[in-house]
Amino acid sequence: MKFNSIRFKATILYTSILAVILIVFSGILFAVTRHILYRNLDEELRVKASEIVTIIKSYEALTSYETRQQHLINKLLGLEDRARLIIDEMWRSDVQALNLNNDYINIYDAAGRSVIRSGNFNESVASLFHHRLPFSGDQVVFKTIGDASLRLRAISLPFSFRQKNMLVIQVGTSLDAVARTLKWVLYFIGLSIFFILGLTSFLGRFFAGRILKPVTNVTRIADDITHTDLNLRIREMEADVEMQGLIRSFNAMIERLEQSFAHVNEFSSHVAHELKTPLAIMRGELELALSETRDVDEYRRVIAVTLEETDRMIRIIKDLLLLAKFDYNPEVFRFEKFDLTLFLKEIYEQSRILADSKQIAVQCDFPDAAIFINGDKTHLRRLFFNLINNAVTFTPAGGKIHLSLAVSVHAASIEIRDTGIGISPENLSRIFAKFYRIPNPRQDTASSGSGLGLSIARSIARAHKGDIAVVSRPGKGAVFTVTLPLA
Repeated sequence: MKFNSIRFKATILYTSILAVILIVFSGILFAVTRHILYRNLDEELRVKASEIVTIIKSYEALTSYETRQQHLINKLLGLEDRARLIIDEMWRSDVQALNLNNDYINIYDAAGRSVIRSGNFNESVASLFHHRLPFSGDQVVFKTIGDASLRLRAISLPFSFRQKNMLVIQVGTSLDAVARTLKWVLYFIGLSIFFILGLTSFLGRFFAGRILKPVTNVTRIADDITHTDLNLRIREMEADVEMQGLIRSFNAMIERLEQSFAHVNEFSSHVAHELKTPLAIMRGELELALSETRDVDEYRRVIAVTLEETDRMIRIIKDLLLLAKFDYNPEVFRFEKFDLTLFLKEIYEQSRILADSKQIAVQCDFPDAAIFINGDKTHLRRLFFNLINNAVTFTPAGGKIHLSLAVSVHAASIEIRDTGIGISPENLSRIFAKFYRIPNPRQDTASSGSGLGLSIARSIARAHKGDIAVVSRPGKGAVFTVTLPLA
């Protein structure tokens, strides 16, 4: 596994977070276990001390309610010995039941003198109790005491004897059992943490690999993609929701690249196709001019033809670049809100001058009310003049061109109607294709334009979220309808 990989970093992150959680949880578990063990041990010490106090009070009861004469009679009859034997038996049974054999027991009087102590309560233990367990005659005290060789949990329990003497009983028991239990708990927690972290690291690496599988697929497909094959895509169903966004973005990027390459290829093929003819004409004319000596007029004609073809190539290149901008760079449009009625009236006045050379009458039918749209005036002007120029081109002298504007709820419709030669059904579906020229029967050739005018016009309309429709029949003229949304 590479240290700078996402899989490694994700595994380390998940394992570290889990390690912190486990350590905190284990610490809390250990503290709670220790508290419970010490609480149970304190309860045992309280029971032991209370039982010892009960035995002592039994001896006290034996002697406190009999007179001297009763004491002598009971002694003669042996009743006192039997009572003491019963109490001794109670003590032995308590020692056995409460496991007092290994405990350290000491009873102090109010002056701090030791009254009764167990056999194992030697001087070192007495010194330990004296220095570590505070002498208290009014409350019960629990404390852990010990040194390097001995650790005890002890209780100091005050009680009254014969209603006038205050005694304190101290009982200490070894913490070895508690320490062994806590040690095993600690071992178990440590081993569990290491086992869980190891298992988590393995599973984390496995699942991180599964999660990152779409990224691997993206990398593999990206390596396989070339400019000649941009059809590869990643299936979204194999990835999680978060990865699906990445896959969609990647697929969209590849689609855009595919469209861009297609556009570049289309642009290149169109340029090569459209420039081939004028270049061939120019070369032929120049070769003809150089083949033998010509007069000045012939040279002038060759130069004029060359300039004409050069201008045609420049127009084609400009139109192609403009069309490319419209299709792939919408930011070239500068939208503003303006009055469409007033704008079309300006177009009408200029179109009359354009049609005057062929004595074509241009008419208009615009409403008086202002109609506002959001658009780019410069490019909309190009759209309408492309349509009007086509109408003038394909309308015979003395014909008519009619401009009209109608408004619906959400859009404005501008009609450009002419009385020209019309468009045949087989040409009608192709007129918006790039470089397609409609044959002009009156000229016995295709129109002399670049074949990009209508394609540019439609791109402008669609950039304004509108469109262009056409209705025509041969010999009946054509009607182009431009639809633009209102502001």
